Amino acid sequence: MRPATAYVQALPMNGLRDRKPRRFQLGDDTLIVRVRESTRARTKRIIVGPRRPLEVIVPRGTSDSDVDALLEQKRRWIERKVATAREIAARPPMLALEQPRVVWLDGERLAIERRPHVRAIATLQDGRLVVGGSDADAAAAIERWYRREARARVEEEARREAERLGVVYRSIAIRDPRTRWGSCSRRGNLSFSWRLAAAPPDVLAYVVVHELCHLREPSHQKPFWRLLTAARPGWEAQARWLREHGQELHDYAPGRALAA
Repeated sequence: MRPATAYVQALPMNGLRDRKPRRFQLGDDTLIVRVRESTRARTKRIIVGPRRPLEVIVPRGTSDSDVDALLEQKRRWIERKVATAREIAARPPMLALEQPRVVWLDGERLAIERRPHVRAIATLQDGRLVVGGSDADAAAAIERWYRREARARVEEEARREAERLGVVYRSIAIRDPRTRWGSCSRRGNLSFSWRLAAAPPDVLAYVVVHELCHLREPSHQKPFWRLLTAARPGWEAQARWLREHGQELHDYAPGRALAA
């Protein structure tokens, strides 16, 4: 038998590389499990989400037998998560984000005004998003606009809340993760999804405070939840909003509004 490393690819910039997929029998279904090896991971992690394969992220050097053992150990948890993911994937859109000629900011609709004969830039003017360029270029311009808006909101919230909570972070990055809304590295670097700019402001604020709390409590054990509750009472309502609408927000492609 070839060692697990025989299946890995060159290490990409994000520190993750794919290994040979595993098969996992769940009732009458055979799930193909994506396995990714991480140079940064200290523990094994399972990811389950709507319209995405079951995924396992493992520290470098983890054997295939250890991956299989983890899947078997977490079988009941996986069954529940897969059932929930399938139920979420089957839901009709609740937010109706992809309406014709509309984008969303702070949970509110903004009309799009197209100006195809000017540069592909998106700017707010008189309560409308004015977008230049072809449809393809305009779609990219809208995402750049979202990233700018998300950065402005996240940085303002993080500065204010970090001072209030007495914590210090090193940097803030705005990205487009497929499963998370934010993350906090061991070195104090914070990362957030640009899609939070489309959500209600209190949801974005909750995610920022959540990640700031990880500067003191890296894990999701009881001390972390006590700290979060003290820092942001009532956070459960915002977390519930993300559970209910998060997949629709992850699926949101604002450029589709241009073709409607």
